[in-house]
Amino acid sequence: MHASETKLRQLIEGQKQYVVPLFQRPYSWSEKQWKAMWTDVIEQSRHDDGRPHFFGSIVTAPARSVPHGVGKYLLIDGQQRITSAQVLLAAIRDAAKRIGNAKLHERINGQYLVNAYEEGDEQLKLLPTQDDREAFRAIMQNEAIPSGRLSGCYRFFQSRVDRLTADQLEAVHTAIVDRLSLVSITCDDQDNPHLIFESLNAKGEKLTAADLIRNYLLMRIHVGDQARLFNLYWLPIQQALSNELTEFVRHYLMKEGKILKEADVYLELKDRLSNETPAHAESFLRDLHRHGMIYAKFIAPSRESDSELAKRLDRVCRLKVTVAYPFLLRVFDAYEKHALGHDQVLETLDLLESFVIRRSICSLPTNQLRRMLPPVFDAAGGAGPGFVEGLRTQLGGKRCPDDGAFASALAREQVYSSTEKNARVRLILERLEQSFDHKEPADLSKATIEHVLPQTLTRAWEEELGAGAQELWQRLLHTLGNLTLTGYNAEMSNQPFNIKRTSLVASHFELNRDLAEVPRWTADVIVARGHKLADRAITIWEDVGRTPEPAAQDRRANHPPVAVRFKNLKQPVTNWKEAFLRLLENFDAVCPGLLSRIAADGLLPAVIAINADRFGRSNAQIGKVCVNTHASAATLQDWCRKIALIAKIDVADFEFLTNGDAPTVSVLLPIC
Repeated sequence: MHASETKLRQLIEGQKQYVVPLFQRPYSWSEKQWKAMWTDVIEQSRHDDGRPHFFGSIVTAPARSVPHGVGKYLLIDGQQRITSAQVLLAAIRDAAKRIGNAKLHERINGQYLVNAYEEGDEQLKLLPTQDDREAFRAIMQNEAIPSGRLSGCYRFFQSRVDRLTADQLEAVHTAIVDRLSLVSITCDDQDNPHLIFESLNAKGEKLTAADLIRNYLLMRIHVGDQARLFNLYWLPIQQALSNELTEFVRHYLMKEGKILKEADVYLELKDRLSNETPAHAESFLRDLHRHGMIYAKFIAPSRESDSELAKRLDRVCRLKVTVAYPFLLRVFDAYEKHALGHDQVLETLDLLESFVIRRSICSLPTNQLRRMLPPVFDAAGGAGPGFVEGLRTQLGGKRCPDDGAFASALAREQVYSSTEKNARVRLILERLEQSFDHKEPADLSKATIEHVLPQTLTRAWEEELGAGAQELWQRLLHTLGNLTLTGYNAEMSNQPFNIKRTSLVASHFELNRDLAEVPRWTADVIVARGHKLADRAITIWEDVGRTPEPAAQDRRANHPPVAVRFKNLKQPVTNWKEAFLRLLENFDAVCPGLLSRIAADGLLPAVIAINADRFGRSNAQIGKVCVNTHASAATLQDWCRKIALIAKIDVADFEFLTNGDAPTVSVLLPIC
């Protein structure tokens, strides 16, 4: 950054143009400032004592991007005074013409107001923001001026200069261009105009990195194309993203895996584009626009026309997993280019949701995701048939809690607390409710989270809990087993359980149906309900990575099954794959359409699908659906348990039978 004293003449003579950045507010001076400026100019014109009057400072930055046309500078600070000085000079120019002083008229016009040999906007020495451009151009070209601040400014100065004699007019002209002293601060390439402007305008409207980026991008493009490209590419994402625009630009620049702080965004963009041509800058702006319209769906999922994608994006949005947005930009970019299929995107969103839910419930550090997620698209192998499996590998293992850890934490931990956690809990309860697949689902939009055991411990509830009520209340109040959904939260308040139970059971929520069989709301009941809901949760938010093999002695996975039993029917089998498929056929027989519904709703996309290509050659057909058979014995058993839970089939109704270590004895393999 370089600072020097200068006069207005030195600043604006020659073939140059000062461009007011789009992040600047429109011209805002009023009569108070015009009067003060006029008083200073008149004083200098009357008393030539050789001492210049300090007119203020301006901050500029060279815009070296345009290879032809006039030299351009960003006018980062000083817009109001330079614009006012230009309008005053135009008023003097026009007054000189009226009194017949052609020499003064031509000098002001050719030296200080226009670049005589240029065309269009490049004729102007000063190019204001778009809101002021029409009025300013009219003043410079001595045409009819649209009403507004600039029109008022011109009329004010015109009324003053029209009172002057020819000699006074010359003196005022000299005072403006030679006796008003400015401190000119010129930024280097390494300086951040964003930070400079903020420090100079600490009381003004805060600038964002997106404001600077918008201006920088447009300055990389020839001035004749700026308005068109602004309206075509920038304005739509500015309107769609509003206050999220800066964050979008940061995430866009991070989508290849680079980690950026907001303060580094502007300089990162300059590094990428500093040596590029206007054509490349236009291409960059076009790509930014396309990704911006994708990003708009992340923050407002209702913009997504595909209902399945919209549902999943809504859940990601509610989880506030913004650290995943750079990764999702890559995913949806590949989807738009047909490099990833619709089912792959659905499964990717499901995996991401499971990954975030499981980690948050198990209290794994969220700050790790800031570095983990942006580069994961390429780490998973990029777009292609194996993307989802690659993603499972990248997000699985130690990075994502397994079924046991997740179910245990979900049943045990105090999941209701902060506003952010409560939004997550509501989502969990909603998805648990939806998992019952009621033919007439409850209206979740009007539901609130209800603590069955209330947040205020009354005497009646102490008696309900029994011995150690205070300790039990503190330990169990905010756990999943004590939480449900209701539309009657206010009415129930701290009512005793027998009154609450009546209202809850009468509601349309499946989560509350089992309460009809509960005589007292005790600690054992709360804990048991928490575990039951947690078991259901692991069928909704599947293990992200490859399902770990349990110990052989727990599931007898080393011994192939000889039969499966479903209720009273035993069927001989020769291997785990056959046993798995035989049980699924039985499940579908007693619950007609079960497998088709699971496939259509995407409940277990890694197991059951409509499309035969989903699982390659490792698939089998049951009815109209394809079933994945490429899994270990333990995994196949896990999948059976999950499908049975969806179908509401009791785990006691089926079993795998093996010879194991005792060939003559059938062994019951526990499924849950």
